[in-house]
Amino acid sequence: MRKSWLLISLINFFIAALMGLLLRAAFVWDLYWMEYKNMLHGHSHLALLGWLYLGLFVLIHGRFLDKEKASKAIYTRLFWLTQFSVVGMMLSFPLQGYAGFSIFFSSLHIVLSYVFVYRVWKDHRKESIQITLLLRTALLFLLISTCGVWAVAVIMANGGGGGVLYQVAIQFYLHFQFNGWLLFGVLALIINDFKPKFSPFGFQSFYFLMCLSQVLTFGLILFWAYRWNWTFGVNFIGVGLQLLALGALLSLRKDFRFNLTRLPAAHSFLLLAFIVGVIRVVAQVLLIFPDIADLAVSLRTTIIGFIHLNMLGLFSAYLLYSFFKNQALVTYNKQFKWVVIPFFIGFIGSELILFFQGFSTWRSWHVLSYYHESLLAFSGFIPLGIAVYIVLFLKYYSYRPAEP
Repeated sequence: MRKSWLLISLINFFIAALMGLLLRAAFVWDLYWMEYKNMLHGHSHLALLGWLYLGLFVLIHGRFLDKEKASKAIYTRLFWLTQFSVVGMMLSFPLQGYAGFSIFFSSLHIVLSYVFVYRVWKDHRKESIQITLLLRTALLFLLISTCGVWAVAVIMANGGGGGVLYQVAIQFYLHFQFNGWLLFGVLALIINDFKPKFSPFGFQSFYFLMCLSQVLTFGLILFWAYRWNWTFGVNFIGVGLQLLALGALLSLRKDFRFNLTRLPAAHSFLLLAFIVGVIRVVAQVLLIFPDIADLAVSLRTTIIGFIHLNMLGLFSAYLLYSFFKNQALVTYNKQFKWVVIPFFIGFIGSELILFFQGFSTWRSWHVLSYYHESLLAFSGFIPLGIAVYIVLFLKYYSYRPAEP
């Protein structure tokens, strides 16, 4: 994997975290110079497309392509053009919101992602049927998710911006990003990293259950938008299938090649991703109860909390683990705690505050004392942890091929 590419994606993550900190600060101080909604768009686009997308881009390029194919100039051009579009969004969204330049750069990113899908589909190693299937499914979901973006453009062009259909289109994009592209991309990395021993039937069952469940759980969004009872039932089935899929994966825990004695600090991110993955499924189980479903889809604090639970606790955590997966440096182990401690304090603290405030609002309790101040304080630890990670990355990173 190319060090410069990994570093660029980490810097994007750091800047996105700083932008998120500014959004928290806007509720504590009067940041008159900042347009909150525009900064929010910049933060979300940079986190999702500049960090998670590019991070997965780099890992897929480094893990699933032969050296000869990975060295093709098309991937270098794709990476830097994609980063150009990311920088464009990072600058244009905070300055103008959704307007000419920001729409151009976000559209460019989507077009470049189509080229990426085509090249990886064609060039990736086909040594493992399981990894090929998961990777191609991730790429398909990436394509499917972008239909939501194009639908938003059509809806806005017809004067429907801000309506229910507009919100459904946005949620369609986010759902199949989180529950499709990112989820199956990370699953492909997990299977590649730990090589669990699926029987052919066992993997087919797991794969079918995962695919179908991610599609069916979109029913919750339709229920929130239109209150169609049948969509709530569809979500119920999807959640049940997802539970079965999780059970199939957990039954293989003894087959995972996992050595906790190596890089114990870095494995904290792997452990976090695993715990959040389980919490994610349990949370979706709770959403089969109508009152809790209303809480989850109608309160801003719980929506933000769940989005950050996925982005930071699951996908970001696994990427941070994967970037240093093949390193075996004693000095690095001792210092990595200064990444783990602030990142975990910031993530866990802010998540607890968000979800407790959401529960308090649902129960008609008072707003937590110093809610915004506490959220700002905890959120400040996240960019601190990322900054230390970048310093250690620059000092110690050297790519080593995966062990046999």
